[in-house]
Amino acid sequence: MEYLDIEAEKILDRVSKNVAKIRKEKGFSQLKVAVEIGFKSTSYIARAELRTNNQHFNISNLVKIAKILEVDICEFFK
Repeated sequence: MEYLDIEAEKILDRVSKNVAKIRKEKGFSQLKVAVEIGFKSTSYIARAELRTNNQHFNISNLVKIAKILEVDICEFFK
């Protein structure tokens, strides 16, 4: 079980880093992305990108972010 938890954490870390990287490359602020997916502040995006308190992006929000950034969702997992 612990092995699976570690693997899941690695994937969540990778996704968070890639969202931040691609967001910056595309010139989007955390606020712009947050507002586009239905949040009023950057709190969720900031925590998920940094994995603060084990916060992470859910699939639904990853789909929305991929559309906003005009990338295939698979790019977040590479």
